[in-house]
Amino acid sequence: MAEVLAENNNQNYRLIQITDSHLYADRDTIFDGLNTYDTLKDVVDLVASQEQSIDCLLCTGDLAQDSSVGAYQNFLAAMSPLNAPQLWIPGNHDIRSNMQQALEQDSINLKRSVQLGNWRVIMLDSSVEGQVYGLLDQKELADLDLELADSERSNAHVLVCVHHNCLPVDATWLQQHCLKNSDEFFSILDKYSHVKGVLCGHIHQEFEVERNDVTVIATPSTCIQFHPTNADFTIDNENPGYRWLDLMPDGEIKTGVERIVSKSYNIDFTSTDY
Repeated sequence: MAEVLAENNNQNYRLIQITDSHLYADRDTIFDGLNTYDTLKDVVDLVASQEQSIDCLLCTGDLAQDSSVGAYQNFLAAMSPLNAPQLWIPGNHDIRSNMQQALEQDSINLKRSVQLGNWRVIMLDSSVEGQVYGLLDQKELADLDLELADSERSNAHVLVCVHHNCLPVDATWLQQHCLKNSDEFFSILDKYSHVKGVLCGHIHQEFEVERNDVTVIATPSTCIQFHPTNADFTIDNENPGYRWLDLMPDGEIKTGVERIVSKSYNIDFTSTDY
């Protein structure tokens, strides 16, 4: 069921999460004061300078802002210095069919799941075309259940990736845009004790909480950041960044966030939307 990327059960695997790059087909387009192609390249340069070896890149949605094939081609170009397999899931600004057009026919980028030693990474599509909120349709939920049952039989630990946040955050305006059927999602996860983590994008901020022994994590965008506590849409003054995760053989997830610190950006803090 899962594509096997590595078979050694006795080592840790280093994953890098890149999320919410909001690219355009035109690389010169400005988004809330930022050139998002340039900020993605800045984050990629940071990853390349910080990370000695990467086993997989988790690209968790809103790779594009304009949903164009050209934007996904730009994403591939910006990510090209990082020599590691990429897994993509759509966000609310993405169109899966356009993602597919930008990829080679036999690419693993849109695969449902991969195996890294005794870890299974499962990628879920929560995008709803024409909507900002997320929803896991019945096929996604059924596939999740099948993947979890299969990984349980093989004694694998599990990391689930989904674009939309499945738990509430302090910035209340984001709750209208969250995963709308989190209860159904968690009702499946709660059946399986080998699920260790859920990794999200979408909220453009660092976030980490524990729920029923599962770590639920979100990550800064490679472009603008959302203020973590303001009730209304507000751009934060934090810089772009990425998240690293170490999947340990015993099921532990070690993780942290790295941000660009050597550069300042002309962010448009007056923006009222994204």
